[in-house]
Amino acid sequence: MKVAGTGAAAPAAARPARRLRSRLREFDPYFLITTVVLMGFGIASILSASGAEGLSLANPGVRQALFGLIGLGLSFVVAGIDYRFFASAAWILYFGGLALLVMVLVPGVGYEYAGGRRWFDLGFTQIQPSEFVKLTTLIALAAFVASRGDAMKQFGNFLLSGLIVAAPMVLVALEPDLDTALTFGVMWAAIALVMRTRVVYLVLLALATPAVAAFGYLFLLRPFQRLRIQAFLGLISDERGISFQAKQAEISIGSGGPFGLGFSGGSQSQIGLLSVRTSDFLFAHASAMFGFVGMLSLFACFVILLWRSLRVAEIARDDFGRAFAMGFTGLFFVQALINIGMNLGLLPVSGIPLPLISLGISSLWSFLLAEGILQSILMRRRSLAFQTD
Repeated sequence: MKVAGTGAAAPAAARPARRLRSRLREFDPYFLITTVVLMGFGIASILSASGAEGLSLANPGVRQALFGLIGLGLSFVVAGIDYRFFASAAWILYFGGLALLVMVLVPGVGYEYAGGRRWFDLGFTQIQPSEFVKLTTLIALAAFVASRGDAMKQFGNFLLSGLIVAAPMVLVALEPDLDTALTFGVMWAAIALVMRTRVVYLVLLALATPAVAAFGYLFLLRPFQRLRIQAFLGLISDERGISFQAKQAEISIGSGGPFGLGFSGGSQSQIGLLSVRTSDFLFAHASAMFGFVGMLSLFACFVILLWRSLRVAEIARDDFGRAFAMGFTGLFFVQALINIGMNLGLLPVSGIPLPLISLGISSLWSFLLAEGILQSILMRRRSLAFQTD
């Protein structure tokens, strides 16, 4: 006997399953595979650079692997959430992030190390809120641009978008962490390329950049930071002092040859001449491990990831998705450029981590969470913008 209404109920019940299959078909496996390869590269390099033995949590490489697995899980969870939810919660996330930046500056609350107060000490690890605030600021900026639409041609809205970025920049600079503060500006510049804004504003921004850089050099940089820039420009020669680590990084990179020296890395790491080799100078240590061919493979992975993130910006169905993807691309590119550039001696020494590779839970998780949002944009791109499925 046929139950009344069964014919209508069955198709309705099948719709969520069809919707899920449709979304999974849009999931970008190249993005995921490249991310996992980069994380594996970083874990292997950290295991070698740390010199720790055993597979306990005292080993930095083991901790990085554990945090990486958790971060991938969080990325999948975020990918399952409609990215438009983050646009609707943008200002809660943004002001929550600013509150964390204020809290970390409070003596006794923020963890102080090497003259900077940038972390919260959780006991088992330290969290650097500025890394997560990059993500919350990116969400807020993308949401603002999307909400304004054609009104971004007005100078007032262009200025407001800059102020959204300026607030976290100032707080991060007070930690002090000027290297990280600069990445907020790059995010804004990247999104400016897809804003509906006037070209004249972008020209004015470009013209103002040298003046801002000069102001920062004269009034914001600490003496040792100015010395780094002077050494990089060849204005001073101090290979046993301010330039020592940069020189050791260059030697380590050159020692790797075409195919590398294996798991032990180069002599600079083995005898302790190359310090901070699990984070800032991990690229130099890894170059000695894997050699020129191995690092070319690393560059190929970076290019693939940047290509796939630009693809998200190209095919996103709304302004929020497009702006978010473009901001992520700019952020990822500039961090990789600065870190690799300083290791190669092409840029002054800075404390910018190499995305998905350098030791640290904060940078790793912030990029993985951002990638989850990118996957969410892809998985829902066939639905109408800002309408419920």
